[in-house]
Order: sequence, then C-alpha cells, then structure tokens
Amino acid sequence: MSSVHAVDRKTLYVAVCFGLLSAFIWGAWPVLSRFGVQKTLSAYDIAALRFMVAGLILLPFVLKRGTGTLGLPKTLVLTVGQGIPHVLLGIIGLAYAPAGHAGVLIPSAMIAVSTLGGWFILRDRPEKAVLIGILVVMGGAALSGWRSMTDSGGQVWLGDLLFIAAGALWGIYTIASRAWEVDAFQATALVSVVSMLLYLPLYFLWGTPGILAAPLSEIVFQGLFQGVFAAIVALLFYTKAVTVLGATRGSIFGGLVPCIASVLGIFVLCEVPSSLEVAGVILASAGMIYVFGYRK
Repeated sequence: MSSVHAVDRKTLYVAVCFGLLSAFIWGAWPVLSRFGVQKTLSAYDIAALRFMVAGLILLPFVLKRGTGTLGLPKTLVLTVGQGIPHVLLGIIGLAYAPAGHAGVLIPSAMIAVSTLGGWFILRDRPEKAVLIGILVVMGGAALSGWRSMTDSGGQVWLGDLLFIAAGALWGIYTIASRAWEVDAFQATALVSVVSMLLYLPLYFLWGTPGILAAPLSEIVFQGLFQGVFAAIVALLFYTKAVTVLGATRGSIFGGLVPCIASVLGIFVLCEVPSSLEVAGVILASAGMIYVFGYRK
C-alpha cells in the first residue's frame, strides 16, 4: 500500500493545493518564456535572470545552512533535475518549437520517468487506479497539444527532443526529492544558488549578455516571474506536494501543465485552442479528479 494512505486528510488536501499552484506557474512558464524570447531577450538571458534573482534571494539561507544532510553529490543531482540543465534545455527548445510542444512533452516525459523510477527504484508501486488516472491525464495532455504537434516543420523536432530531455530531468528530481525526503525550502535554495554560481560566470565572461541592453520592463517582468515564481515558489510547492503524495501521485500535476498553458496562451500569445485542445483540458482534469478521489 502506498504511504500516501497514511497521511491525514488535511495534509493531503494541502499537498494537492501546493501541487495545483505549482502546475499553474509551470503552465505559465512556456507561454511567458516563449513571449520573452520573441522580444529582446534570448534563452540564455532569461536563464541568467532566473538564476540571478533566485540565487541572490536564497543565498543568505545557503550561507547559513550549507548543504545540510544532503551533501554536495545529492545537491548536484537536484540541481541537474531542476537547475541549469533542465531550464536551459527547456528555454533553448522554445527557440525551435512552440510553447504548446513544451507544454505537452516536458510534463509527459516527467510523468513517465517519475512513475517508472518511483516503481523500480523506490518500490512505490502505483495502484491500477493511479496508473489509469495518469494515462487519462497524459491522454488529455496529448489532445490539448495535438494541433501544434502536427502543424509545424523545420527544426521543430530538435526543440521537441530538448523538451523531452528537460522533462526527464524533472522526473529525476521528483524521484530524488522523494527518496531523500528533501526539505522543500532547502532544496529550492540549493538548486537556485548552485545554478547561479555555476551559470552566471560563464554567461558574463563568455556569453553575450543581452540583459545589459534590454528594456527595463522586460528585465523586471522576466526576473520576477522566472526568479521568484518559477524558480522558488513553484519548486517549493511542488517539492512539498511530492514529499507528501509520493513520486507517482505527485507527477500527476505535470499533466495539467499543457492544459493551463493552452488557456494562458489565448490571452498572452493569442493562440485560440481548437475543439480537440478543449477536449484535452477536460480529459486531463477528469483524470486528476479520478486519481485523487480514489480510495483503496
């Protein structure tokens, strides 16, 4: 029996709320990141803003606490899963493929990796009802992004591969945070600060820093969203949800990302979803209700 059954109802509901909020922020991420690279900033500029803002905010905590019981090796694993490689793969992919592709492929890859990893590595065997719910959510995710997945050509395949790789790293983070019972704030702080220390010197010394010439409004907007909400708030809430619910059930929130991205895309990118995409939103929502309404 999964350990989630031992959790009291109030704690379970709080974890679900954390997961929903993280899903909303990550659903906005491909849309707002795509919006950013279509303006003045490049993918590398947006990544620099994310790491700079989040790293500086959380640096005092890391200086005081260090890596704690995690140690450097585990810290680096978490950083790979939600830090430099994950973020750069996702944002660079948006230069080749539309936000709709990221909204589908990144969470789908995360769900596959975290579910299989939770099963074989953590022995967190998913119940049949959970597997069915996850499949339903993934089906909804596929429907919501089907049009964008079939309407593009050129080098879109390269962006898709980068999205899949980014999702796989996210799955690794999901498994690791559950296996090591990671404190959510500690993990968020370490990932942000280590990413800042490793990436910013490379960006300023050998890159082409576009943030030095970009409009202040773009810098402030992307800095706040990427550095505060996407890097700190969403990761903090997601880690809390996974710690309570487990890698398998925690991964279900990733299936909502394409649905949220589709809705936000209407207002930000003027991308009106087709009837197929609307069906995907409904299907994914139904899958989530099924999973969390299930009681063995």
